[in-house]
Amino acid sequence: MKKIITFSISVLILCGIIAGVYLYSRPWTQGLILSPLYKLAANKKIVALTFDDGPSKERTPRLLMLLNKHKVQATFFMTGYNIERYPDIAKRVFHEGHLIGNHSFHHKRMIFKSPVYVAHVIDDADALIRSLGQTNVRFFRPPYSKKLIILPFLLKMRGKILVTGTYDPPSEYLSPYNSTNIAMDVISNSNPRTNNY
Repeated sequence: MKKIITFSISVLILCGIIAGVYLYSRPWTQGLILSPLYKLAANKKIVALTFDDGPSKERTPRLLMLLNKHKVQATFFMTGYNIERYPDIAKRVFHEGHLIGNHSFHHKRMIFKSPVYVAHVIDDADALIRSLGQTNVRFFRPPYSKKLIILPFLLKMRGKILVTGTYDPPSEYLSPYNSTNIAMDVISNSNPRTNNY
């Protein structure tokens, strides 16, 4: 009976530690092993635009035209899978002067995955991004911004910067997709600052 009680207490303590780690690292502003980059240090008003999950055959070319028209540069966090599907669009993003960040290979959650699996989805996407011409792939944004233990450890080993953000427009997930509503959502929730971080 004493062994069962000791075991139960050990399991409860372990569950408490896991829950604490999860709750601590859940916000975009916090992380274990690596502190996430979620805002820019700047002494002038600036907003960093980032776009995830592409490239997309339907959306990325139109977005590139709009960014070019207004002379705006952005960061595109691409998945390896979509780079393989649309390599010409991915190359166009790079050749038009935008930064490409790694968003994993398949955009699957990396929680409860082996270190070997997580390493492969990082490295395989890196290789595809380098094949576009971008030699240094420093930035990684995890799918769903989930960043528990194994992922930050592997990113640190690779010298990568873990990127989250400050705002994800809820209107992006509504159906039907309405780019005007998304843009207005982002604009109304942008908060450029003038002090250094």
